Amino acid sequence: MTLSTKGIGKPTFKKIENWFLSLSPSIVHIFNPKLLKKNYKAVVVGSNASHFYSCVDSYKFSLRANKNDNELNVLMDWLEERSNADYLLMSEIHRKAKSEIIDKNDPKDIWLLQKTHWHAQSLVPSRQIEVLDEFFKSDKSRENYTFDEVLAIVGASYYLTFNFYLSAIANYEIGLQFYYERLDETCKDKQYSSFFTGVLNTLIESDEVNSCFDAALIELKNFISSKIKPISWRQLASYIPIENSQLNAPESYEPLKDRQYKQLKDWRNGKNLPSFLKLEIFVSAICEKLCDLDSSALLVYFRISRGIDTKIQVCFEQTESEKLIPIFNEIIGQYPAYFKYYSERENSAI
Repeated sequence: MTLSTKGIGKPTFKKIENWFLSLSPSIVHIFNPKLLKKNYKAVVVGSNASHFYSCVDSYKFSLRANKNDNELNVLMDWLEERSNADYLLMSEIHRKAKSEIIDKNDPKDIWLLQKTHWHAQSLVPSRQIEVLDEFFKSDKSRENYTFDEVLAIVGASYYLTFNFYLSAIANYEIGLQFYYERLDETCKDKQYSSFFTGVLNTLIESDEVNSCFDAALIELKNFISSKIKPISWRQLASYIPIENSQLNAPESYEPLKDRQYKQLKDWRNGKNLPSFLKLEIFVSAICEKLCDLDSSALLVYFRISRGIDTKIQVCFEQTESEKLIPIFNEIIGQYPAYFKYYSERENSAI
């Protein structure tokens, strides 16, 4: 079958094409040939950038189409920069493997190229990179490593893993600060403090904390108590929504406030954690009735804290050793350095 004998005529095809181009949003933006090519090239070389290019492009298109502004500008700029760096690295690996300069199946060859990338593109301490470098260069068989040596290698790899997350969180917070300043010029005169630095400090320093999500709850309680008015855990729990089905449950003879407090205790201990909808209702009620905080930003912080708990749990299950706890504390303790670095970089670019 050919277009000239069995297909549609050129005028008809032109009408269909014009109709597609008139759609909102434009079909050109949805099926962007340049973006498709960019994604395809990233996939070919095995770059993680293929997961993020569409996200960044869609975000930029949304800004143009809706003519809006929000707190994600800095984060998306960083994500695009990070994706480009990853693509260039994986392109180099792919090119050298294809030319047989390196063996793509030899972890040592791959690491030698990655090492330069980690030194140049991350805030991972040099010592941690050297731990991995010594491992890849060593001819020692794996069964000859002591448990502490294995733990040091695993810990160094976690520095690499959390580099992405700590960088992303820092860029989100900085973008949030700049967004507030664009909304209100007077915010530029105020000293901005990182809310999540307080959360992570609580996580690694407090004896009563059970998780990052718990640390976020503690930080919220402390903020309200110090900036607005003293508040107890029971008072904070009173903003937890109780569904109608729960009100009619067998244990409904319990006073409502006791049931809310019991739920909050469960949350703090990592049990019966709330759905995102329930968490949103809880946070919105607190911001509306207790303090003048940005509920959407606060909700993001709680979601980030849940994500960190999940990631730490996954890492912990790989070794099942409590010796990992001080390693995680060291890694998470790097966050103020990330926030400071990206803050200074963004401010210098203004």
